[in-house]
Amino acid sequence: MIDVENTNSRISPEVRGLDRMKENTLTDRFKMVKNFDLNLLTTFEAVFIHRSGTKAADALGITPSAVSQALGRLRVHYNDALFIRDGKALAPTTVAIGIHEGLAEAYDNLVAKLQNISFDSLPTRLVVHCSPYISMFTINVMRKVLDEIAPDCEIVHSTSGNSIAETEDALIFRKADIIFDVHPHVSHSRVSQHISSEVPVMICRRSHPRLRGSLSREQAAQESHIFVDSESTSLLSNRLDVNTLLQVDRKCRFISPSFLSIISMVETSDMLAFITERFYEKMKNAFDIKKLSTDMTLPSQPVYMVYNKAALNNQFFSTLVRKMTDTFLQEFQNNSPR
Repeated sequence: MIDVENTNSRISPEVRGLDRMKENTLTDRFKMVKNFDLNLLTTFEAVFIHRSGTKAADALGITPSAVSQALGRLRVHYNDALFIRDGKALAPTTVAIGIHEGLAEAYDNLVAKLQNISFDSLPTRLVVHCSPYISMFTINVMRKVLDEIAPDCEIVHSTSGNSIAETEDALIFRKADIIFDVHPHVSHSRVSQHISSEVPVMICRRSHPRLRGSLSREQAAQESHIFVDSESTSLLSNRLDVNTLLQVDRKCRFISPSFLSIISMVETSDMLAFITERFYEKMKNAFDIKKLSTDMTLPSQPVYMVYNKAALNNQFFSTLVRKMTDTFLQEFQNNSPR
């Protein structure tokens, strides 16, 4: 049996002093936190991401009234409005931005701990968040790597319709393990790796009455166009950039976030559209479409693999990301123009 008194007597006064300092520090923190509901931080992050109390309530599965009450308590605690009405959205104040930036990494680590991330056992399920198009050339890479390191792991694909807010929500609240997006989601608590570059091409139907195989600026001004409607896609959805490069104000007849809907519309009309070259090569024999050469060059659209830094503490996840990165890099180099 251990003699506690004798054991304690052999501890130096300096060590006992350090232990008391730690106890005092923890006690002070407990006193400070006991009157603060840490759940308020989750509500704060949801409102910060969605810029809406109603959308935050939907994301958290609570009522808008509960969100309003939480914001009221936070405003009293920080002595700041935190969010100000800006049209239909809630714009964060400088204090709110500071709180978000200061808490981001700590909050991410806390969520990771609460989810009991294992360093040894293999997962049985991984959630991937991306658009249907991007899933075509990313999830298959994950599947190949998992066949090697975790063949029994299930892959679940979720999509948000290209909403940046919903993608941020999936990252912060751990609704997804990995996200693939054209938006890098820059944050000190996340990693955004450039894994691919998508080249846009102009298409029309094969039997277009006026266009044979090329498109001039003058012809582009006379034709009707289809626009890609995607919150994340900064190139294809930004009409002003394309209009500037074409030096024309394109006439829009149809807007859609779906490449499948777009090429279906193109093959049954005289409208023109931009899609990615990768998608065109896959679909050119299945649809009545053809590629048009133009006298301009559009910049390629980067695609990123995004995940939380804290997840890299998991040896399995770290291995998965490294092997996927190597595969994407090799494919990217093989597909780059020589």
